[in-house]
Amino acid sequence: MMKQKLQRMKQHLQLQEKQPSSVGSEGAVSPQQKVPFEKEWKERQVSAHWFEDEYTLVRNQQYSLNHQHGRFRFSAVEEAVARWQDHLWHHPLSAKGRQVDDLLFFDTETTGLSSGAGNTIFLLGYAKIEAGEVRVKQYFLPGPEHEVALYHHFLTDVTDLRSLVTFNGKSFDWPQVKTRHTFVRDQVPKLPQFGHFDLLHAARRLWKEALPSCKLSVVEEQVLQFERVEDTPGYMAPMLYFDFLQEQHPDYMKGIFQHHEWDVLSLMTLYACQSMLVLDWLQQESRPSRREAYEIARWYEAVGERELASSLYAQLLDGDDDIAEHARFAYATGLKRQEKWEDAFFHFQRLTSLSAHSFEAAIECAKLAEHKRKDPEQAIYYSELAARHLPANEKQKQLHRQLRQRMERLLKKAGKK
Repeated sequence: MMKQKLQRMKQHLQLQEKQPSSVGSEGAVSPQQKVPFEKEWKERQVSAHWFEDEYTLVRNQQYSLNHQHGRFRFSAVEEAVARWQDHLWHHPLSAKGRQVDDLLFFDTETTGLSSGAGNTIFLLGYAKIEAGEVRVKQYFLPGPEHEVALYHHFLTDVTDLRSLVTFNGKSFDWPQVKTRHTFVRDQVPKLPQFGHFDLLHAARRLWKEALPSCKLSVVEEQVLQFERVEDTPGYMAPMLYFDFLQEQHPDYMKGIFQHHEWDVLSLMTLYACQSMLVLDWLQQESRPSRREAYEIARWYEAVGERELASSLYAQLLDGDDDIAEHARFAYATGLKRQEKWEDAFFHFQRLTSLSAHSFEAAIECAKLAEHKRKDPEQAIYYSELAARHLPANEKQKQLHRQLRQRMERLLKKAGKK
């Protein structure tokens, strides 16, 4: 059964030899240009959009900004974009300088998960806020011989694109678009230049320690609290598409259109959710979980906002959990970077016993004692303490050798050898 489906897949992915065109302009329809099951497509609010002798099937949907999608209304996206305008620091989610209608929440459905040229996008589309409502537009490939029409209409509609919002789109969706575009680039508009918000990266930053997985379905359920009813799983999309290519009936794709629509709508509320977590804490409106707060601080540090990150770490020092330990080590490291030696020593010292950072903290105390406090006896003490906390891993031998060399140098300084 599966072998037969795969064989059909190979056959249908071969570009069919085109018949001589009977039209000379976009949108013109001749008697030879019939859309199979056109009546059934129209009943599903899907219409054919022609380009010369090819067509793509386009579906448009609209939602009110007050529509509730899980925990959030779509109006939360407007609020998030507006609040980013007053944000003073750099952040990967920041929409500063952009309008809400600059954001295109984009996703694709493909015939496979590889990134090779043999992988075809058969459904792509987006959600965006425009003219006071949410508009969803989906472009469907009725057969591989219609790829020019698919990309012509999609790229014509997004020529003013400023910011793409995806979930793993930097690694998968947009590279797929670029690959397929190379085959038709002489007949369709150029790919737009844009900024890119990849919400998978943000999800991993915020929740990789808290969630069993950072798949969109898991984030939807546990963070956005959005429940899909009778969803067609994404992994079934390729097989259903190959069945469609064989039979051409729209029923094969009904569930995939709905699945894709939910994907792009969830991207909207996910962007709002992630933005609010960051902005609410910084503006003292509400505080995320300690784990989320720590990850937000690390995020700012990773993009170079060290002063802000340090102030955020400082808010997490009180507590007896692992977050307090991680935050204290990061805070002490920042103080050392600022050459606040004594403050750094104080916080490293607090971590030298019974913490996740005992070894590293003892080493830092030894370095500060030797080079800043000029106290070799104290440096020897913390080096010996570090040796007792030596981690049992593949680096143990290397670390032990470095410690031994440090001890020999310190003993010479102290005149004990």
